[in-house]
Amino acid sequence: MADRMIVGIPESHATDPLSDALGQMARDGAALLHAFLSARGLTLVIAPAARGAPEEMVLGPGPFSRPTRAGHQLFWGIEHTLPPIVWHHASRRRPVRGRGLHLMPLGPVRGDVSESLAYQLVVLGDEIHQVRLRAGYKRRHVAEAMTGADVSAALQVAERVTGTSRVAHALAFSLAVEQALGIGVSAADQEARVVLAELERITSHVGDLALLAASTGTVAAAADWFRLKETLLRFQAALTGHRYLMGVVGPGGHRRPLSRELSALPALLAAVRAQVDAVASALDVTNSYLDRLHGAGRLPESPDGGVYWTGFVGKSAGLMRDTRWDAPYAAYGALTAGLAPVSVNRPDAYGRAWVRLGEVRQSLQMLSRVMDFRSPVETAAPPERQGGDRGVGYGMVEAPRGRLCYRLAVHAGRVRAASLTTPSQLNWPAVPLALEQRNILQDFPIIDASFSLAVSALDL
Repeated sequence: MADRMIVGIPESHATDPLSDALGQMARDGAALLHAFLSARGLTLVIAPAARGAPEEMVLGPGPFSRPTRAGHQLFWGIEHTLPPIVWHHASRRRPVRGRGLHLMPLGPVRGDVSESLAYQLVVLGDEIHQVRLRAGYKRRHVAEAMTGADVSAALQVAERVTGTSRVAHALAFSLAVEQALGIGVSAADQEARVVLAELERITSHVGDLALLAASTGTVAAAADWFRLKETLLRFQAALTGHRYLMGVVGPGGHRRPLSRELSALPALLAAVRAQVDAVASALDVTNSYLDRLHGAGRLPESPDGGVYWTGFVGKSAGLMRDTRWDAPYAAYGALTAGLAPVSVNRPDAYGRAWVRLGEVRQSLQMLSRVMDFRSPVETAAPPERQGGDRGVGYGMVEAPRGRLCYRLAVHAGRVRAASLTTPSQLNWPAVPLALEQRNILQDFPIIDASFSLAVSALDL
């Protein structure tokens, strides 16, 4: 078991049943969605290769039923104490030794509005040889805050996990509650959810592309991207009353109806599409931008054993996994017809930027399709509840950074148990691997911006 580690559980507790389970998932083409500890032991939540509901596999009882919070566990170069997520990697990381090597610390307080995260870079001159990350400086105990709270209060916690994915977290939370209690959602609300989710995706990706342009010194392009992001934020404020779309999505429908500003969406889509094409075309002939991205932060192969990079990190490595296609929710079943996830086999900074740009264009296309189907301005009353007052439900959505999974046990209007897996949790282990691939210190800000992961979604 030298190549298996569990976050939040001592490495010595990684046993053959876990190895067998991960191996079987890999052979079946299944994916590990989530893992959590309970009195029964370690529970793996698995997405089958064919479309279907998530399946649970319990490994335990035994050592898995005794979680530890003491100290930091090391996995893939990140030291952290986290809710128990199972990680698998191909080879043991060994210390790098040699004449001229030295440790260069960076963080946890780095600069401007950067989140608290400590990098430990082992360098020889300008070349990066090994990277370790230390997180956990501002853990908020998100799942613990949800547990025991009523559904509306827990939803407010979910919306505040990350600032750029408020709709995604609210939607995943709502889907879990709806499945647990058998709550239906009207067709108009399903379409409205897609509008909000895709607006959030475009806004998040445009902001990331702005930061990536700024990291390469192409400040004019960065300003254009930031201006476009501000245009989107102002439209979202007019549409919902909140620039980042908070307080709209909820179980059974929407807490706040969309305004008549939705009629202005087609004109906005046309303007955004023109601006995106103009900035992207200019960057395509800017050597100072392209030269810094090509080959920077190239990832090795994706991990095995049912654990995959997710979102644009995975798609840039050729993995065509997207929850909107794999397990459609809201109105995505109809909207994704004839489309395919944006994917390219180029796992470097350029590939990650290329996928995000492709997803922006694809989201614009999806929004145009929604407006052709129906204009979800008014929100119908939520259908009658079909189930009881208790149950366990899963909510899986494709957040801007990748697959997001919630598991909630609900009883009498309260969340009795909560756990979640964020795309940043799944992708942060890729950052040290990308930085170590013969990159230099000058590449560090570019590679960091190409991932643009949330520390807040790691420090749960």
